[in-house]
Amino acid sequence: MKSLPLALLITVTMIAGCSSARFYHDAPPLLFDEVDYGFAMTKADINGVTVAWHDSGGKGPALLLVHGLASNAGFWRYNVPDLHAAGYRVIVVDLPGYGKSGKAYATPYGMKFYAETLDALLGHLDIKRATVVGHSMGSQIAMTMVLGGSPHVQKLILLSPAGIERFKDGEGRWLKGAVTPEFVINTPEDRIRINLTSNFYNWRDELEWMVEERARMAKDPDFERFAYTVSRCVAAMIEEPVWQKLGSINVPVTIVGGENDNLIPNPYLHG
Repeated sequence: MKSLPLALLITVTMIAGCSSARFYHDAPPLLFDEVDYGFAMTKADINGVTVAWHDSGGKGPALLLVHGLASNAGFWRYNVPDLHAAGYRVIVVDLPGYGKSGKAYATPYGMKFYAETLDALLGHLDIKRATVVGHSMGSQIAMTMVLGGSPHVQKLILLSPAGIERFKDGEGRWLKGAVTPEFVINTPEDRIRINLTSNFYNWRDELEWMVEERARMAKDPDFERFAYTVSRCVAAMIEEPVWQKLGSINVPVTIVGGENDNLIPNPYLHG
């Protein structure tokens, strides 16, 4: 299996033209468990937490897709059918604290914890070797899996990877202090829309579900736990960097980045 064509297959459906604004402040709540990803999810206790995942099945090479910060497995909905049709066994996961997975304040959210949990999931599924595809924070987790000695990771495909950007002490402290649970909870709907649409070079109407889901999920009673997870993950990404250990990654790696990426590296911190 050649990783570059695979990486292109993954990214081609992630490239997004503008949407007329809609508002959801009067819309009913959307519970995390009610979100339609376009594929069914399975749940089990993995590494001491409830983990939700989808396994497309099949006998082809295994791919583990790992979402980024404040995201969920549903953000891979355009990729899963194409990858499965191309002959891959696709496993897509909700990281603990996100999506349909368990959310608890006692969970030690962090890159090492997530890496260990994903390693345990692959073991639970009896997958000996897999290509791990990470987006943003998911890439940092994927690299942490390899650096932690996971026997399951065959290759890495890293999309806009976090963890390799260097922060000055003041920058890291500012980020951790800025992204608090209260900040996430109190983000207004217009800012939600800006945050999401600015992640795309060309936003198009069919992606409106991202804004609707995020705005309506804020009414879920579990949203406070989700906000806590996001805050802890921001801190963990800064506290558990991998840039100084890149030379120890001993599997093939493909890195995909966008020339017009507005987040990594962060232009507000580095200019």
